[in-house]
Amino acid sequence: MGVSHYLLKQPYNSIAFRILLVLVWTQFTVLNFVKAIIGRLPYIGSLSEIFIPVCIILAAMASLPWFLKHIKGHDFLFYWVYVLVVLATMGFFTRSREFLQEEWASILIAAVPFYFIGLSFSYKACSDDLFWCSAVGIVVVFLYRLYQINSGVILETDDMYTAYNVLPSVIYLTYYASCKNNKVYWGIAVAAAIFLFIFGTRGPVLCVVAYWAALIIKKITELKSYKKIFLIALVCAVVIFLIVREDLFNYFMAFIAKTFGRLGFSTRIFDFFLSGDMVTSRGREALARATLQAIAENPVLGYGLTGDRYLFGIYPHNFILEIWCHFGVIIGTLILFVLFSMAALALWKSRKDVKAFNFVLMLCVMIFGKLLMSNSYTVEPYFYFMIGIFITTIRKFSASGKSRYVE
Repeated sequence: MGVSHYLLKQPYNSIAFRILLVLVWTQFTVLNFVKAIIGRLPYIGSLSEIFIPVCIILAAMASLPWFLKHIKGHDFLFYWVYVLVVLATMGFFTRSREFLQEEWASILIAAVPFYFIGLSFSYKACSDDLFWCSAVGIVVVFLYRLYQINSGVILETDDMYTAYNVLPSVIYLTYYASCKNNKVYWGIAVAAAIFLFIFGTRGPVLCVVAYWAALIIKKITELKSYKKIFLIALVCAVVIFLIVREDLFNYFMAFIAKTFGRLGFSTRIFDFFLSGDMVTSRGREALARATLQAIAENPVLGYGLTGDRYLFGIYPHNFILEIWCHFGVIIGTLILFVLFSMAALALWKSRKDVKAFNFVLMLCVMIFGKLLMSNSYTVEPYFYFMIGIFITTIRKFSASGKSRYVE
């Protein structure tokens, strides 16, 4: 009765947008398993591949009034400029055309529209929804992992695909705990962070660790001077102790690795810790050197969108090099300057609002961190969602902005 009464009080288009956000947030966790179940059903199993896209399209159509309320006319300029860049690449960068023809739909239909979701995001309306989506998504993936182990399935030691799919859910639980500042939520966030280790992929773990570190530093800076000095001294003492007594740290890592291995989970991350290779990757370093050499050979114009795929058959695993490779050093540096300036301005404007600041910080750490290690910015939906969040946050907290853009 309480839930139905609450929903009836909400604007129709608000409910539609919240459903849309739930769908896009869970499309790689919960909805993946729903799709798999549908695929096993008689008669309708063949429709499983279109299940998620159809649901998202229907929710987006129902959310149009909400979008129109929160998006201004000139916000569409970003999308149309992107369309022109795609067309220009196909017209002038003929060697990149073949790869762009394969990816243009993923870019313009599946990824860039997340920019409009970010523009229309409401901290007030969506915060709790995303918490439950994240928690349920992690539980579903974990239970499936246990089912695989009990079924005798040989798991990958480096399941990068699943690890990055659950990263938004894991890091969001930390964000939610930082807003609620409740022991229960912090316990859930810690459990989720530990859960991420079972996939054996360093990138997502480093993103979560970086976000925790950023929140701790932020908390220290907010304390009174004597507490700040005490905590800084305590952190320094812990770091020095770990350096001096590296044997104890390695023993602890070895114990955790043995425990994970006994449970059937990947020990790859702990093996990297013990070997000292946690933040190095010879394959990525070689690819970065090759990308820098290619940029140096054509620094002015670059190679167009997906030009890196033409050159190396893969993206550079570094979005800064990727943007330089696509647009050249001059335009690429301008794009990066605007992007990082928007991030800094959004953080500065929202610095007195815990919910907004921590959310922007979360996206910066998660997306910039991920794109420095994996995936391409061109097809990363949350990259464009982040840009939308930057804009709507700056609007809300600017003197001339109106809160209606966020709320």
